[in-house]
Amino acid sequence: ELHSTEETKQVLRLSLTEFSLPKFYLLFGISKVKSAAVIAFRSSYRDRSFSPGSYERETFALTSLETVTEALLEIMEACMRDIPTCKWLDQWTELAQKFAFQYNPSLQPRALVVFGCISKRVSHGQIKQIIRILSKGLESCLKGPDNYNSQVLIEATVIALTKLQPLLNK
Repeated sequence: ELHSTEETKQVLRLSLTEFSLPKFYLLFGISKVKSAAVIAFRSSYRDRSFSPGSYERETFALTSLETVTEALLEIMEACMRDIPTCKWLDQWTELAQKFAFQYNPSLQPRALVVFGCISKRVSHGQIKQIIRILSKGLESCLKGPDNYNSQVLIEATVIALTKLQPLLNK
């Protein structure tokens, strides 16, 4: 059983309230609904008119991902204070790193942003890998400037490097 301090409960209450505000729906890519629950709990069985393509899909900006990740990190860190042996952040960081350094046009940019936001330490080797990814993205853009995936990858590496730079030794 989890015993949370009043401080942790307050962080959780404030976060839930914050995520329930319509202005935060955009961060999750669902700004065009009146209630997040409408999208979250709608099923094709109950509502036959709904199908995955029946609503206009919004893009999920990397800056939105950055904000969401930082908010989730705050929640996780608050909960971890009450659980002495908790390894959630280590596991999340390990998964983010795995996908950040693995080529996948859909996941890699997002994983790079998350890795940059949640890492508490970084090695020079990891920075080298991110710079290599940036280099490959730049090469790809030079070959064809219309390559959207390369532009997203470049943006993700810049966000990650910006977040990780303060963690490096002087």
